Amino acid sequence: MNEGNNKLIVTKIQNGTVIDRIPPGKALKILEILGIDSNYPYTVALVMRVASRRMKLKDVVKIKGKAITPQDIQKLSFIAPTATVNIINDYEVKEKVFLKIPDHVEEFVDCVNPNCVSNTHEPIVSSFDVVSKDPLILRCVFCDRLLDQKYLNRRL
Repeated sequence: MNEGNNKLIVTKIQNGTVIDRIPPGKALKILEILGIDSNYPYTVALVMRVASRRMKLKDVVKIKGKAITPQDIQKLSFIAPTATVNIINDYEVKEKVFLKIPDHVEEFVDCVNPNCVSNTHEPIVSSFDVVSKDPLILRCVFCDRLLDQKYLNRRL
């Protein structure tokens, strides 16, 4: 990374993922969700609290060699609903995904209620409806227990 004339320059990646417009301070959680740690074998560029015209401040993550799954997209949408995920092939953006919180999620996180049927030995996957997006609140479809953003931040 080079900094000069008030511009921050991070080199392009040939193949991988760029996550832009991350709310400030959330980039480290994004890396955690994606399983990126100090053992990741490729380049990872992380910029936190950089100036942005649209957001005032934002984080940006570039991950060489990382393919993002639909499950990753779903998890990221709950942590950084304003973010965009850019899939890079041969230095070009091949796909751009604008994250948004879905209305319903399954197999996403366990219900907070230990007695919920989704937490027992029954072959049932967890299932939640999004009650509110701001503040974020999910409702278990089986036991009606509510989950908030703090719970999700700990569990993702």
